[in-house]
Amino acid sequence: MPTENKTDPRKDFVPRYLPWLLAVVAFVVYCMTLQHWVSLYNLMNVARVSGWDWKPQVYSPITFLVLLPFRFLPASVVPLALNFLSVLCASLTLALLARSVALLPQDRTDAQRKREKSEFSFLTVRSAWLPPVLAVAVCGLQLTFWEQATNFSGEMLDLLLFAFVIWSLLEYRLDEREGRLFLAAFVYGAGMAENWAMIGFFPLFLTAIIWIRGIGILDLRFVSRMMICGTVGLLFYLLLPLLAVTSGNVPTTFWEMLRLNLLPAHAILKAIGTCILNPMQSLQYVALVLAYLLPILVMAIRWSATFGDSSQIGSGIASAVLNIAQAFFLGVFIWMAFDPQFGPRYLGSGGPLLTFYYLGALAVGYFTGYFLLVFGKQEITKRPPRKTPPLQFLNKPIVIGVWLVAAVAVVGLVYRNVPLIKISNDDTLRQFAKLTEEKLPKTGGYLLSDDVYRLFLVRAALVQDGRGNEFVPLDTGSLPIPAYHHYLHKQFQQRWMDFVPLSYTNSVRAVGLIQLLAVLSRTNDLYYLHPSFGYYFEQFYLEPHGLVYKLKTLPMDTFLPPPLDENQITENENFWTHDAAPSVAKAAAVIASTGPGAELSAGEYILLRLHISRQANQNASLFAGGYYSRSLDFWGVELQRAGEFERAATNFDEALEVNPANSVAQINLAFNKKLQSGAPVTMDPSQANSDQFGKYETWEQVLNANGPFDDPNFCFTYGFDLFRGNGFVHQAIAQFKRVCELAPDYLPARLELAHAYLFSRHPQYASEVLRAPLANPARFSLNDTNETQLHYLAAAAAFQETNSAKGIRLIDEELAQHPRDNGVLSTAAQIFIVRGLFTNALEIINEQLESSPTNPTALYNKGYVAIRLKEYPAAIDALDRLLEIQTNNVDALFNRAVANLNGGKLDAAQADYLRLQQSLGDALPIVYGLGEIAWRKQNTNDAIHYYQLYLTHANTNSAEAIAIVKRLKTLKP
Repeated sequence: MPTENKTDPRKDFVPRYLPWLLAVVAFVVYCMTLQHWVSLYNLMNVARVSGWDWKPQVYSPITFLVLLPFRFLPASVVPLALNFLSVLCASLTLALLARSVALLPQDRTDAQRKREKSEFSFLTVRSAWLPPVLAVAVCGLQLTFWEQATNFSGEMLDLLLFAFVIWSLLEYRLDEREGRLFLAAFVYGAGMAENWAMIGFFPLFLTAIIWIRGIGILDLRFVSRMMICGTVGLLFYLLLPLLAVTSGNVPTTFWEMLRLNLLPAHAILKAIGTCILNPMQSLQYVALVLAYLLPILVMAIRWSATFGDSSQIGSGIASAVLNIAQAFFLGVFIWMAFDPQFGPRYLGSGGPLLTFYYLGALAVGYFTGYFLLVFGKQEITKRPPRKTPPLQFLNKPIVIGVWLVAAVAVVGLVYRNVPLIKISNDDTLRQFAKLTEEKLPKTGGYLLSDDVYRLFLVRAALVQDGRGNEFVPLDTGSLPIPAYHHYLHKQFQQRWMDFVPLSYTNSVRAVGLIQLLAVLSRTNDLYYLHPSFGYYFEQFYLEPHGLVYKLKTLPMDTFLPPPLDENQITENENFWTHDAAPSVAKAAAVIASTGPGAELSAGEYILLRLHISRQANQNASLFAGGYYSRSLDFWGVELQRAGEFERAATNFDEALEVNPANSVAQINLAFNKKLQSGAPVTMDPSQANSDQFGKYETWEQVLNANGPFDDPNFCFTYGFDLFRGNGFVHQAIAQFKRVCELAPDYLPARLELAHAYLFSRHPQYASEVLRAPLANPARFSLNDTNETQLHYLAAAAAFQETNSAKGIRLIDEELAQHPRDNGVLSTAAQIFIVRGLFTNALEIINEQLESSPTNPTALYNKGYVAIRLKEYPAAIDALDRLLEIQTNNVDALFNRAVANLNGGKLDAAQADYLRLQQSLGDALPIVYGLGEIAWRKQNTNDAIHYYQLYLTHANTNSAEAIAIVKRLKTLKP
């Protein structure tokens, strides 16, 4: 037949029109299931486009450029607009997928070549539409792809770039236009700057270019142009660092920002190196990559007719093996679309890995076409075969099987994923944000949150309801950063003064931030969006109002939040039993439906047998469920502390319903049952350890996720950590006080509480706490150790109350009971030293030295005390003996220098100061001492030198500096 009468297969319906038809269908499906508000996937992009995220964008320059026009939209419509953009990207990606499947050459094996004689080896059987349709269905109905298609996270735009590159390579096979390859190189370079996954696939892209060009790859002109195009695309790496530096919003350099930009690329290259050098360390990832790349190799190789075997039997066996392998690949990639437990969705790489699903769908399309062609079409020969080929009777069942597999795959994906996508894109987060917003006052104020996601979520709700300007949102994690203050001033000029200059590079200290909030609280309402802890709560406490918490000043007389009044209990109970009840119940039902005890339908049972587990709804379980659970636990603790045990138990139960992993609520509920039963409270703080925290390791992690404890063992251990580990004394007082309420006979809690009160300079409360164990020691099972601690704390309280006589008496009584206990003697001496009772301290120290003449601590204390009593010879003697034992004791050497100077031994003092200068340099006390010695020796030049050196670094307003200035005037001519 003449060539001019042949039909160009590129103009057929399948390659030319079907991709666009499938894109339209996908567009309609995604629009029908579109997320209309913010979600877990699009929240950060919504925040960036709306200007809520103060940090400069470091990654994804292509996404940044594409989203630039959206910055001109009202913030209320940004979520819907971005999600619509994701629908558009997904539809175009699927159109490219369908076109790519249609372009795949069906001439890789001899069996295909004998059956398909069309130009470019296009699939021309009647059912040629099935491979693109099945590929689009397997990819487009896959849950991760569907979620990303209806929620803009930026991943779908990245996948579109990936799909464009593959499509360009396949189109080049048809028209051999080099421009396609140059454009593909540019897009691939830009894709590498946009998404780390493109870096991992770069060897595959390079191999594909070499493969399709063949000998033409040696054309230097072509190679140089490809390199230029790719390099131009890579220049997008420079865009965001340049914008960050030129914006002036963050004091940083171009190279610092570029380094941050390149971190993902470095990480992926390192991971690739690890996989190559030691694949066993990343076995799951390596296996997954090989599983998706091996079919690409099978599709790329043009197999010979004999497969390297000259015998007909060997060739037949090889052909059968290849058919079985391709059937295996077809089944595996359809299976992967259902997300078995070892699939890409569960790899935990931090990304959705859409590129794997796309490659899997491409393979599904090719292998479906292979079986429709090889087993559904007769060989094209000039003469009929002499005999019927063996096993030909299997052809029709195999083709029917392919159709059945395709139908089951599509129906199965729809059955499994439609309910999941409806739940994923429901209004769970909107309802949570609405419940939060409704409790915020109409007068506005300031919103604080340790969780930037919750802050953005509530801000989106405020904007949606036209209240976006009523509140100043504050990310507490960013408040110590000066650049964040600059951002807040630009956003809220009238409500946020420029407290910290942008040039200030050090972190803002906690004390300054507490003072700032204190100033704001005088004229504004401050609300926390969740229960919290930390340095703010040394001065503030949380007053609950549903899902928000008013920040109020802590009473400075007791450091304890006031007890709940009846109005507060009524308000919050109405909220949780009426306003929030439907949303909490809905979240609990969704979580229960995917829990281990939920009933399985017949379809779910079949899927489970295929290792396709139920998908937990992230909106309910990860976001809203966790947030509800934390707040329910907090309110349960408040009720329990108010004596409302039954109501508290209800809240702990509900906290566990919406978050079964809430280990804090479990512990609180167990203790609540003890309280309701009247069982005695037993103390064993050793049980309150991180083993009880579930998946969390630290107090901060478990409290941030689950809420506060109200079990005395955990309260005591946590209070100890607050006091001794973090210095949060006021919060520790509340924890120890609660333990004393629940277990009044537990002495360690009373001792720690008294210590905390003394640290806060409230001795009257310390004395009150210690009164019971002092009056009734048998009730508290006192032993020598804790009795001594008790008496010393009582003495310290007496000293703080300026009742020195009582304090001395208590210490003397303790010394009388333990006259030879060196620990008791040392503690008593230290207490007297701290209180300035040096004569009393010296008596104890001398007793120590009588029994232990070489005791370093006693020798040092004697030298220190003797200096304070101006007994310089005694001080020098003690410090001489100490320095014979500890020759490098700098503190002892300094005190001896002071004793020698004040005792008139100027040469000895000068020797000590010079020795100190060798190790410590020109520290102020050293140069002052050397100057004083020179002045007393009437060595004018040295005195002037040391005094001037002193003034160079000293506070010139101090009394010491002022005296030196006056003395210098008399020394200088």
